[in-house]
This record gives sequence, C-alpha cells and structure tokens, in this order.
Amino acid sequence: MADIQTLINAIPDAQDGNVITSDYHNTIKTALAAIAGELGPSAGGQSGAVTLVPNFLPIPGSNPWTLNLGVATDAAGSNGWLPVYLPEGATIQQMVVIGAKTAPATLGTVSLLIQPLTDITVTTLIPIDLSTAGNPFRLTGTPSVPGAGPSGLLDLRTVKNSANKYLIRAQTLSTVAATVTINTLRVEFTMP
Repeated sequence: MADIQTLINAIPDAQDGNVITSDYHNTIKTALAAIAGELGPSAGGQSGAVTLVPNFLPIPGSNPWTLNLGVATDAAGSNGWLPVYLPEGATIQQMVVIGAKTAPATLGTVSLLIQPLTDITVTTLIPIDLSTAGNPFRLTGTPSVPGAGPSGLLDLRTVKNSANKYLIRAQTLSTVAATVTINTLRVEFTMP
C-alpha cells in the first residue's frame, strides 16, 4: 500500500461551488484505512481489568467480613459478595485475588459469579480455592464451568449486561476470626 502522505495528498481539495464526488469520499476512506493500519491492531483484542476493593456486602445469616481501609478480614466463617461492573462485550480472561492467610487449615473460596437479571440462580464462572493460599498470596483463577463445553464457556465469558449481572462472592469456613485478609480483587478481560 502507498505511504500515508501520498494517500493524503491524493484527497482532492474542496472548493466552494464544486460538488463533492465519490472520488473525494473514497480517497479519504483509503487514507483513513492506511492511518488505522499504521496505528496497529484495532481496539479489538486490547486487554483491560477492573480492580476492586473488597468491600463485601453481608449475606443474611452469615458472618460479615470485617472491613477496614481497602481490605477485608474474615470474622470466623465470613460470607459476603460485591457487584462487579464489566464493559459490555468484554471476554473475561481471569480473576486475581491478593491477600494473606495466617492459618494454613482455613478453607474458603472467592468466586466470580454470573446471575441472570430475571433469576436468582447463579453460575460460578471462576472459582478460586483459598486452601492453597499462603502469607502473602496472589491466586489466579480462569473460567471453568463443568459441562459448559468450549462454545458454552465462551458464551458465559462474554459480558452481556443486558442479560446478566456479575458478582464476586468470598467465603471462609474457619471457626477462628482473622485468618484470611483480602487486599485486592482484579477481573481481567479482553475487548472484541
């Protein structure tokens, strides 16, 4: 393809009283395509992320997380959730949980959930098991839905805000308080 300056020079100058022809339009289109090509790939495929403060909302009948400035600490069997706002059409790649676990025996999970707007059922898209966490920890989970199959999993990974809402649920099963602290949650995605 010709260089960009040559293509720009080929765009006719507009003159008062002259009709703008298809040649004018087509040379601009060709020049813009060349400029876009030089800029690299389109916005598609760009990665992004949403980083969240773990301000977990309580789940009725469960112990709430103890919240402090930017962190959440379990209170002996804590169970909580928070909403996640993701861009429409994004493809969810992974979730990262950063924190610390001071009691090796503590069990728990942090999960990215999908819930239809018109239903109370949830699908766990990304489960992260806290049993392997250390002090400190950085755990990463990728989408995994048993029985979904490749096309079903891709469909679940694609953000559809008009049909679903997205949540993170964090739960510990410890009988001792302050064994898990969560500092940061991060959901990573790519744009189409």
